[in-house]
Amino acid sequence: MTLSLQPRSADKSSELVLRVVSAVVLAPVTIGVTIAGGVVFDAFWFIAAVLMSYEFLRLITPRHRPFWGAVFIHASILCALYGFVRETEPSIVLKLIAPSLFALFVWNESRAGILPFWHVMALFYPLVTFVAPLVIISHDHGGAVAMIWIFAVVWGTDIGAFFVGRLLGGPKLAPSISPGKTWSGFMGGLLFGTGISVAWIELAGLQWGWGWVSGPSLILICLMASVIGQIGDLFESFLKRRLGIKDSGRLIPGHGGIIDRLDSFVFVALYLLLLMVSGAFSGLIV
Repeated sequence: MTLSLQPRSADKSSELVLRVVSAVVLAPVTIGVTIAGGVVFDAFWFIAAVLMSYEFLRLITPRHRPFWGAVFIHASILCALYGFVRETEPSIVLKLIAPSLFALFVWNESRAGILPFWHVMALFYPLVTFVAPLVIISHDHGGAVAMIWIFAVVWGTDIGAFFVGRLLGGPKLAPSISPGKTWSGFMGGLLFGTGISVAWIELAGLQWGWGWVSGPSLILICLMASVIGQIGDLFESFLKRRLGIKDSGRLIPGHGGIIDRLDSFVFVALYLLLLMVSGAFSGLIV
């Protein structure tokens, strides 16, 4: 019997093509939804959060145990939080029963040997994915600009790390967590992510008269966001390694699952959300 083996470089080229095609399709959709705002924006991130819940719960739940009930509980909690963020009054069922059901479910799963940590993570990612964009887009001064800034940081960092890491290689960044990541890729991502996000804020200030502080302060904010985004990527790699999987799913060709695609986004969005909640964001606006 003759085996036909494809060169490894061909596999890498195919992966690159899939990543580029997926990015070309998804980036305009995401930006378009952000510009549209309103119900379209809310629905987009609600669907993303529910898909993330499904993906995470599927990974941590043994095959013989159902998990659709947990997905429903997650969706109920997201609906309750939507009511708080959008200043509508959620029902008593959503406010009290959904969190109680979640606590009961986690307790029952812990008896079956599934650590509560995994269920906390399975809810943490969807919560941030849904709530952070809703709060950020609602900001009185440039919410849409701030959302696109997150995309600029995350996508710029991802592109820089991917291409610079492949081009230069070198010492591994965290071989025990993610063997493919290198220090050259980390620095490339840092430079690209910071540069593109700074450029976006400067453009927003020139084009629409809205922007953040400029100069070294802006560079530091964007640089920190790029570092945090890469930490988010590494943390998700750590979770996958503990679960013994390569990708969280196959929803997005070339990228894996939705958690794989939004791992950095979750951390950068949380970073910006904390700046807003603390009041520091108001001091950044020119």
